[in-house]
Amino acid sequence: MAARHESAQPSLARAAKAEQIATLIGDAIEDLYPKYVARLGGEMTAVYKQLAHKSLVKKIEIARDCTVKLLGDKGHDIRTMDSSAGENQIFALSLIAAIANVSGTRIPFVMDTPLARLDTDHRSNVLRYFAAHAGEQVIFLSQPDEVNGEYLRVIRDRVGKAYHIEFEELDNGVGKAH
Repeated sequence: MAARHESAQPSLARAAKAEQIATLIGDAIEDLYPKYVARLGGEMTAVYKQLAHKSLVKKIEIARDCTVKLLGDKGHDIRTMDSSAGENQIFALSLIAAIANVSGTRIPFVMDTPLARLDTDHRSNVLRYFAAHAGEQVIFLSQPDEVNGEYLRVIRDRVGKAYHIEFEELDNGVGKAH
């Protein structure tokens, strides 16, 4: 029994060390989480102001439980008002961009019909922001009339390659792309 106890000591020491490290990580998360949530709110505010053409939102606050408030001039939560589909899209894009910015990771963005619900000013702002601030690669999957003319000019200097994909229906909604 003494020999078994002796041979188990290295494993027990590693297990104790692992428990200490797990406790340290838990404590670090507990300390850092509120700071990152607050930082995310600040970053989201900055991005939102670049994307939105209306200046109703003065500050975005994210609570510890991740509830979000869009605060107007007098500190009222604007989220209680009805938002358009475009405003909701600006909110979502702001959150995605803020998470990417706070994480410090440069990741590719793939955006399917990025301008579909947006009005003219929002469209230009979204294209300009994501072309300039997103990761090393941004892929816009758009309808033929979505990113062209004026909107294409906004990002022309950042376009590395453009493809036109046509869908050929073979049968019952199933098809192939060319």
